[in-house]
Amino acid sequence: MKKMLLIIPVLVLALWWFKDPTISAPNSDVSFGYIVKYSGNSSRSDNLPMLVALHGNGDTAENFYNTALDQLYVPARIVLIKGPLSGNAWPWTAADFAQYGKSLSEAIELLALKYPTIGKPILIGFSGGGTMAYYQAAKHGNSYSYIFPVSGQLSNGVLGDESFRTGAEVFAFHGRSDDVISISGGKIAVNILRANGANVEFTEFAIGHHGIFTDMKTKITQTVEQKLKSLN
Repeated sequence: MKKMLLIIPVLVLALWWFKDPTISAPNSDVSFGYIVKYSGNSSRSDNLPMLVALHGNGDTAENFYNTALDQLYVPARIVLIKGPLSGNAWPWTAADFAQYGKSLSEAIELLALKYPTIGKPILIGFSGGGTMAYYQAAKHGNSYSYIFPVSGQLSNGVLGDESFRTGAEVFAFHGRSDDVISISGGKIAVNILRANGANVEFTEFAIGHHGIFTDMKTKITQTVEQKLKSLN
C-alpha cells in the first residue's frame, strides 16, 4: 500500500513533466498548446530567430514538423502551435477568427519574450493554419517579420471590422490542382492583402493539396531558410 502511495505522485509528476506546454493570451481566456523544436544544432538557451508553425486542420504539431519542417538546417527555434478548436482545428468562421485571431498574435508575442528571440517571429501555416497565417498577415502583420501561408485562403467575410495591420512580407504558396482549398481562395487572399498595402509574393505549383509539402518541400524550405538567415 505504501509503495502504491509513492508511485501515484511520481506518475502525476511524470505526466506534468512530459505534457506539452501552453501559452495564454493576456487579454482573453484563450490558451494554445505548443511544442518546441530546434534546427541547425541550436539549443534552448541560444538567442535564435523564431519560426512559428501552424499545422493543418485535424493534423498534429508533431506530424507537421516531421512532414514540413524537419529539413531546416539554419539555426532557429521552431514553435509549433496546436489548433485551438475541437479536433486540433483552426478558425473557419468570422466569429472564430474574432475570438482566436488576436489571441494568437498576443500569445506569439509572449512566446517571443519567453524564449531568447532575434527579431520578430516568422510565421508559416498550412491549409487551415495557412488561412490563419493569411488572417495574421491582414490583421496583425506588423507583429511578424515574414509570413508564409501555404494552401490557405481568406475572404472579406471573415475579416470583420478591425483595422488592417499589414507589415510583414508575405510569401504564399498554393497548388493549382488543390481540391481541398481551391487556388482561387489563395488568390483572393493575396488580392486582399495587396489592396491593403502588403508586399506579397504568390507562387503556384502544379500539384494538389497534400502534395505541396512532398513535391515542393525543398523549394518552400529554401525560401524559409533564406529569411531565417536574414534575421541571424
